[in-house]
Amino acid sequence: MPLLFDRREIERMNFRDLEYVLAIAKHGKFSQAAVACNVSQPALSNQIKKLEQELGVELFLRLNNEVRPTAFGQSILKIAETILSDVQRIRDSATQFRDPEAVAYRIGMTPTLAPYLTQYFSELFSDLYPRMRVTMIEDLPQNMLQMVEDHQLDMALVAKVNNSDTLAFTSIWAEPLFLAMRDGHPLCMLPSIEPEDVPPHDFIRLPHSFGYELEDRLPKADPAIRVAKRFDLSALRFETICRHICHSDDCTIVSALAAEQFKRDKWPLCFVPFEGPGNLRNLGAATRPGCPRSQVLSRVGAYIQEQPPVGVTPTFTA
Repeated sequence: MPLLFDRREIERMNFRDLEYVLAIAKHGKFSQAAVACNVSQPALSNQIKKLEQELGVELFLRLNNEVRPTAFGQSILKIAETILSDVQRIRDSATQFRDPEAVAYRIGMTPTLAPYLTQYFSELFSDLYPRMRVTMIEDLPQNMLQMVEDHQLDMALVAKVNNSDTLAFTSIWAEPLFLAMRDGHPLCMLPSIEPEDVPPHDFIRLPHSFGYELEDRLPKADPAIRVAKRFDLSALRFETICRHICHSDDCTIVSALAAEQFKRDKWPLCFVPFEGPGNLRNLGAATRPGCPRSQVLSRVGAYIQEQPPVGVTPTFTA
């Protein structure tokens, strides 16, 4: 049975009220919802009480350690999501009719990309949109995809295999994967290597995926395998691992983009290509479906097609 509201009740509601309702349902606590909404807890609690009084129905059950939606509260969550999504679409559509450079652009990149692309993208946007403010945010793929969905990012640069089903994906370039090790390492003599031939006792990998299909064939992280190591390393930062292998017998995986930068910086490393299939990473832009800033993405893709970063093959098509 559809929910019916008195017109006066709807007029008294505002979009902020709906944001509060969704935040409380998501976090299960008024305190956490207040932080997420950037408001004080008393202000949020009072507004929810006021809304419940106006509607004449309780939205939440206040329990000892959590807050749960009532049956009525649960029934309106989807409606609230739809309303706020429609409002955001209106705001997004308005950007199409404004000067593109008057609206800041926010782009997300993974820790294995950002260090090697800050200069490139700084020059790219300087050439394409010299008056536009651009913010690059470094984070893990899953966090960035959520930020795109939450309208905190306009675009996230991720591998296709890491993309979310709810977001659109525009392929921008493909790049191969290498096994990296110090100069003089015995494996440096190989013309190529199969993932199964990588020595598990010398292999270090990050806890998150680079976005290559063949990663599943590489040795798994297992401290028991490396127990004989006099000095071992477990790292969250890609560059920490790469600096470590410069002076050890360990090895790791490196994308072509990073490998080319290490060569330019004269790091004492060598890079052996992996044999396919699955050696190419399809990298592209994750955006909200129907995002009105598609013109920006189109120009960025065309720029990369003409002047790609060293080591990659452009795949963007207008």
